[in-house]
Amino acid sequence: MSPDFWGRLNPKWSHCSKGRRQSPIDIDTELLIYDQYLRELYIKGDYIDGNLINTGRSIEIEVDQKKPIIITGGPLSYQYTLSNVTLHFGRENNRGSEHSINQLQFSGELQFYGYNGQLYSNWSEAKRSPNGLVAIATMIKMTKNMSTNAQLKIMINSFKNISNRGDIQQLNRLNLKELLSDTKQFVTYEGSLTQPACFESVQWIILNKPLYISGHQLHQLRTSLKSDGHQDNFRPIQQLNNRMVTTNIINHRLISDLRFKYDLEEIDFNTDNAYSKQLCYVNQPVAYKASNKRIT
Repeated sequence: MSPDFWGRLNPKWSHCSKGRRQSPIDIDTELLIYDQYLRELYIKGDYIDGNLINTGRSIEIEVDQKKPIIITGGPLSYQYTLSNVTLHFGRENNRGSEHSINQLQFSGELQFYGYNGQLYSNWSEAKRSPNGLVAIATMIKMTKNMSTNAQLKIMINSFKNISNRGDIQQLNRLNLKELLSDTKQFVTYEGSLTQPACFESVQWIILNKPLYISGHQLHQLRTSLKSDGHQDNFRPIQQLNNRMVTTNIINHRLISDLRFKYDLEEIDFNTDNAYSKQLCYVNQPVAYKASNKRIT
C-alpha cells in the first residue's frame, strides 16, 4: 500500500493527505532558525527492555512500561514516556531514512516515540491530542572508516528470530544512550506520525549526529526479514508548509570562536584542516549546519 493513497483508503486517515503539518520533511540547513531558548534534552533511563516485533512493514521495539524511560527538556514543556522504537531502512545504501538533510537521505533512521504522560494516560489517547507525542530521530549512516554501533548490531542479530510477520523476540538491556548519539545538538519542528493515521501531534527532535553501520550489517538487515515490505519502508518527504524549523546549533557567523564545521561531509582527521582539529575532541565528523537566523 503506497503512502500516497493512505488518505484515500480510509476516511480516518484523512490527515495523511489533507494535513498541513505532516512528516517527514527535508531539513534545509539554510532555513534553520537558531533558538537560544532551547534547553538540553534529558532522558531518564539507561536501558530499554521490551519486545522486538516484526509488523510486516517495520521493525519495532515495544518498550516495557513497567520500567519507564522519561524524556524532558529540549523544546518540550511536559514529561514524555518512551513507548516504542521504530527502524526505517531502504533497498539501497543511499536511502532508507525518512527525514533528509539538504535532500540527502541516509541509509536508515531510528525513531524513539514517547507520549505525554502528564496529560494523557496512554499512547492511544496521546497520539490524537495536542502536545501528545515526541519523536527523537537519529540517522543511520553507512561507513567504512568509523566504528559501528554495538547496540544496532545487537538489534540486527536478533532479526533472524523475527523473520516472519507477527514474530516477537524479547529484548533486554539495550543501551539507550548508545542508540541516541552523544550529542546535545538537534533540530526540531512540529509534525506528524509517519504511518497512518498520520496524527499531527508530534514534536520531532532530529539529533545532529548519526549512528554508524557497516555495509555487511545493512545486507544482514535486508536479508534477515522475509517480507519485501520492510525494504524502502520510509514515507516520502512532505511539504513544510511554512513551518518553522529551529535548532540549538550555533552558526559560525554568529560567534567568533568557531568550534564546529556544520556540514554533511565526513572530515578527514589526518589533514591539516583547522576544522578537523577542532572536531576531534568531540568525535563528531558529521553534523548539519545552521543559518544565521535566530529567534529573539
